Amino acid sequence: MSIKWRLTGLFLGMTGLSILLFWVGESVRLVSGEQRIDVGVILLALLLPAGVVYFYTSQLIRRMEKLHFATQRIARGDFEHINLSDSTDEIGQFTVELNSLSRHVEMIVQNGTQEAQKMEAILAGMQEGVVAVDHVGRVVLVNAAAERIFERQKTVRDLEYLLELTYDSELEQLTRKVLSGQPSAMREIQIAQRIVQSKINPILSGQGQSRGAVIVFHDVTELRRLEKMRTEFVANVSHELRTPLTSIKGFVETLLDGAAEDPSLRNRFLEIIQAETLRLQRLIEDLLTIAHLEGHENRAEVRTGKVSYVQNAYDKIKPVIQSVAQAKGIEVEVDLPENLPPLIMGEDLLSQLLLNLLENAVKYTAAGRVWLHAQVGPKFLRLEFGDTGCGIPKDILPRIFERFYRVDKARSRGQGGTGLGLSIVKHMVEGVGGDISVDSKLGVGTVFTCNLPRAKS
Repeated sequence: MSIKWRLTGLFLGMTGLSILLFWVGESVRLVSGEQRIDVGVILLALLLPAGVVYFYTSQLIRRMEKLHFATQRIARGDFEHINLSDSTDEIGQFTVELNSLSRHVEMIVQNGTQEAQKMEAILAGMQEGVVAVDHVGRVVLVNAAAERIFERQKTVRDLEYLLELTYDSELEQLTRKVLSGQPSAMREIQIAQRIVQSKINPILSGQGQSRGAVIVFHDVTELRRLEKMRTEFVANVSHELRTPLTSIKGFVETLLDGAAEDPSLRNRFLEIIQAETLRLQRLIEDLLTIAHLEGHENRAEVRTGKVSYVQNAYDKIKPVIQSVAQAKGIEVEVDLPENLPPLIMGEDLLSQLLLNLLENAVKYTAAGRVWLHAQVGPKFLRLEFGDTGCGIPKDILPRIFERFYRVDKARSRGQGGTGLGLSIVKHMVEGVGGDISVDSKLGVGTVFTCNLPRAKS
């Protein structure tokens, strides 16, 4: 039965009960002949109906209060089932609907939480920076990668507009255009020493209206650096190949024009052609070595378990180093303790590494000594290649491992250098999981230190 009919019935019943009690009291007074009004009957006629009404309304209020507290719990995110006495009135029906609504809202909240957690995990795992702004350009979301790119922490709490994050007015203007209806936009910005590519895409509502924009920032510094290195590499290779080929071509043309008739001139030109041909051969061999190392083929030696010993690798190149050093009057000091542990590197690669660094040390040492020392560590074997040569300026030390970079270009070419030796060495060392460093002082000498991983016993 509905509440309105219950209240109507209660009103009519209590009114009738009051009238009946008044009538009974009055009838008793008339029969007994009393003249005074019976106060007790009047109080009973008033209080009994009032008590019944009070009791019913108290029960009704108690149920309403439970519903009130239940709605407050739902608003706080507590979706516990509402337990009220079963009834078929409006409150009972409302309780059933409220329980159904609570379960529906709970499912929506759970799904929303899961989606938010997924989105948060995706944004946290992205290498690209992501910034979201609302329809007026206020920052509403910044992921961890964007904070790293712009070197900011807790950005959303501290910033209001995009300009405060990027300090780039042109990017701010492009974002405004996208918010105004432009489909998308791109821009590269410079942040300190990094180059960042940004792409702005609008967030549209179902009616096609702009609700904001998402800006994705991609750090392309390494990509631009590799593109520059590739361009420089092609230019350097072309130059290095063109120089000896031009020389060879010129001397061959001279010989064909009649210089071959003079034996002394012919022999001198042929010696120059031979030297330039050997230089070309060394350059091509070094380029093939670089390609071999960059193809990660040397890392296959780690997987196949190839190992080598420093003493055996040095014995293979010892005659070459000793002959070059003796010709210049340079002392070669080699201190390789017995029972050195094996290294995770093929013997041919290790021999080439020793040859490149020792030959480089002898080449740039006019007088004094060159040394090779070994020190055993728990995981690495440290090799120290030192010389008492001319040294390298401090400001160019970071560049000596670049391809074709020469400290003294004229002197290096005169001594037959290709400018690829140290780059090859670095690829070898890093290819097997080691590292190489250099320390040098002008007029004192240079020391290269290689940490090469030991093979497991």
